[in-house]
Amino acid sequence: MSDVRHVTARFGGGRPRVGPLTMAQANMVRCVLTDPPEHMNYRIIRDLPPDTTLRDVAEAVGLLVSRHESLRTTFEGVEAAADGPAGAVQRVTAEGELLIEVRRAPHQGAVDLAEQAAASLHARRFDLSAEPPLRVAVITEGDVPRQVVFVTTHSTADAVGLAVLLADWDSIIDGKPPEPVTAPQPLDVAEAERSPASVRRAGAALRYWETQLRRIPRSTLTVTVDDSRTDWMLPRLRVRSISAARALGLIGARTGVSRSAAVLAALGALAGLRNGQPACPIISISANRFRPELRDYVGPLAQDALIPIDLTEPSFDGVLLAARAASLAAYQNSRFDSASLVQIMEEVSRSRGVFFARDIVFNDMSVPGRPGRTGPDGTPPDIRSAWLPEATLPARVSLWVHRLEGEVDVTLWADPRCLPRADAQALGEGVMRLLIEAGGRDVGLTELSALTGITPEKRGEGWLTVDSCWVDLAAVRRLVADAVDGPGLVVPVPDERLGHRLVCYLNAETTPHDAHSACLAMSPGRMSAIAPHHYVICSSAPADLGSVRAWRDRALTEGPGR
Repeated sequence: MSDVRHVTARFGGGRPRVGPLTMAQANMVRCVLTDPPEHMNYRIIRDLPPDTTLRDVAEAVGLLVSRHESLRTTFEGVEAAADGPAGAVQRVTAEGELLIEVRRAPHQGAVDLAEQAAASLHARRFDLSAEPPLRVAVITEGDVPRQVVFVTTHSTADAVGLAVLLADWDSIIDGKPPEPVTAPQPLDVAEAERSPASVRRAGAALRYWETQLRRIPRSTLTVTVDDSRTDWMLPRLRVRSISAARALGLIGARTGVSRSAAVLAALGALAGLRNGQPACPIISISANRFRPELRDYVGPLAQDALIPIDLTEPSFDGVLLAARAASLAAYQNSRFDSASLVQIMEEVSRSRGVFFARDIVFNDMSVPGRPGRTGPDGTPPDIRSAWLPEATLPARVSLWVHRLEGEVDVTLWADPRCLPRADAQALGEGVMRLLIEAGGRDVGLTELSALTGITPEKRGEGWLTVDSCWVDLAAVRRLVADAVDGPGLVVPVPDERLGHRLVCYLNAETTPHDAHSACLAMSPGRMSAIAPHHYVICSSAPADLGSVRAWRDRALTEGPGR
């Protein structure tokens, strides 16, 4: 057991401010309000320098909060506007106090107690309207502070902003005068986002997203499983290679493609190979710190970039160049009003009958110019992988890039229902194998299976390509049966544009509009099903395919029945 008391950190020196949310704040506020706190909160444990006192910690925390308005910001009106906090405001407190927990550890138990404190503070959702967005605990042995725990949330800072905060903290607690804050504060960014030029860019970003959403496959890892999980505890595979880092330099010299884009291209090529589709859409986390004045900004800027990887090229060099062009376009269109994007996604989902979810996520957290371990290669290919404990992450598959120079160091998160462990290991190591081989030559895409062991997913009878998506006809029929009362039958009809068009015949007290709405409502989590394109409501539904011809002709003659 530990003793718990409190000390007070005092902050001030600012001015009270109030104004609208930034686009990234609005996006993150929505997520903080609805997603599990384990997904939305950061937890950090830092060792304290020798001879640090509790007073030193309190003064350092006070100075840190004083320097960054995001640490003394609350949000008003967000609970009532959780579906789009357009009317919400952020309020910056000029001065105040922050209570710091002080937990006294048993003899030589500071490390364990710090983990317990971090877990406790991390598991609670932040009250964005009333609670300071920073929780701090100090772990002492006797009366000597040993470690400090910080917990904050994604509406306060993204990963880059958090790194800026921690660098500030390290300087302050070490007694080094921190550099003056020159980056804008969140309210300054909110004002800039309302300039005519920024509004035009945000509108262009939404148009880009709508164009891509209307043509990409809804899923890259399409399997017939119920994906409506809530815990998202995923196995993690760490993969490292010095040889791959050297290969990235050779790839860049030959093609002009950056290290990050090359890894993205390799992931897309192999995931697309497994799915057997000519395109692989990947969500990449964009830092959105392209302007120099935003490099040290403490606040959320990161938003999703939608990158469709074109796999119609015959060789990997072609995929590399296509991925570079696609990623540049996607990153340029990664700052947008998230409420408007949600509306667009709902409209496109209704039009196509699909439900979009984060299928494959790419998150490059590497720092250019900061190499890791280097040394002579072992027996090529120099690839080392190891399974890590499961952790929570709301994505089916995600590749986190930790380092790209000196050594490629990545972690692959994979839902075993979509990507079993053996397949996940083949994908993680396959990315390295492909990069190493591509360092010396242009690799043909027909060689990828022999090089990596990854082959197209085998799909049995009843699987169809529908509007660029793999669809399991049996899963569609289950969807309709679960969504609409009364007997029905779903029939695929060849279509020159879509590949197949799905016609649903129903004997039910409903309308095509209501039937489609019911199917869409049941779609989340059904990875291999989409809602039908046409609905024919009849007094007696066809009993089998042999008696459906007349109803099929009627549907094709009358056009869409939604």
